[in-house]
Amino acid sequence: MTGRGVAVVIGGYGAVGRVVATTLGRDSAREVVVAGRDLARAEALARSGPGGLIPHRLNLDDLRGLDGLLADADVVVMCVEHRNEAVARACLERGVSYVDTSASADVLAGIERLDATAKRAGTAAVLSVGLAPGLTNVLARRCVGRLPSATSVDVTILLGTAGDHGPDSVRWTMAGLTAPPDRTRRPTRARVELPGFGVRTAYPFPFSDQHTLTRTLGVPVTTRLCFDSGAVTAALFRLRSTGAFRLADRLGGAGLLTGVSSRLRLGGDRFVVHASATGEGGGHVWSAVTGRRECHATGVVAAEIATGLLGRRYPAGVRHIDQIVDVDELLTTLQRHDLAVHEQPLSVPAEPPTGRMPTTPEG
Repeated sequence: MTGRGVAVVIGGYGAVGRVVATTLGRDSAREVVVAGRDLARAEALARSGPGGLIPHRLNLDDLRGLDGLLADADVVVMCVEHRNEAVARACLERGVSYVDTSASADVLAGIERLDATAKRAGTAAVLSVGLAPGLTNVLARRCVGRLPSATSVDVTILLGTAGDHGPDSVRWTMAGLTAPPDRTRRPTRARVELPGFGVRTAYPFPFSDQHTLTRTLGVPVTTRLCFDSGAVTAALFRLRSTGAFRLADRLGGAGLLTGVSSRLRLGGDRFVVHASATGEGGGHVWSAVTGRRECHATGVVAAEIATGLLGRRYPAGVRHIDQIVDVDELLTTLQRHDLAVHEQPLSVPAEPPTGRMPTTPEG
């Protein structure tokens, strides 16, 4: 490795990591290290991907293995959830920029605590990078920017049941379904019109965005989820409301549920990320991104952020994606990656814009 524009992608052969690695690797002047426990998979990607991909065995249970990688690295992209805070600390203490695609609120909170470390080293870490969180943050920020009087934000994600889900994303979704209800928040399900799918019923879901965006935007944010198959959506959330998923988790069936879910092929691979803001006087605005393959979208967002860090475009410190990017510029750039942007002009509707249904909050 030469030290010029070197990117290390940890978990670089996984569903998200391989997109990050190959996207970054298309720049012939850049070296991209595909790092992970399974050297054979890293080598296979290096053979089939663009030039400049370098396979490397890395066991995160022994962080001493990071020393050699970080000596030459300019940016590390973390595409797995395992010892994230420790890896981020090791990077930032050495002045290496850091990107994390984790969707777990506790993981992100741990890395946020490294802000002072990053500033002392004069380097940056960017969190909430991907689809959700990630595009959700960017679109919510876009809506509030278009409607400065916003008093609430609603984020809705529609996922394809036959998408390119990696094991981590399936486990994370199942964990959300098995999590006990948050008694401090009482959102209801909602009817939301989503580009390409029409009006769908979306259900409250504990995306990390509801916490980080509420804090960074200064307005309450509610996050909801549905799937491209209405039947799958209704069945899953009906089971959730009865506590069936929590019971299965207590009985040790979470692994089985994850395995079954990863094999569901009842729909397609299209997704929608939708954010809407409601303001004083009934003002309403929404923005959305649509595309195919959620892991592809997460990977290209992470690659674009890593490219920005390599170009030293972001200030030192630990920030979430919407706090450091030029939202309009990023949305324009992502359209080159087969993602489409949709927006509604500012309006003052006669009816409540989110179409909230008078139902008992889902448990």
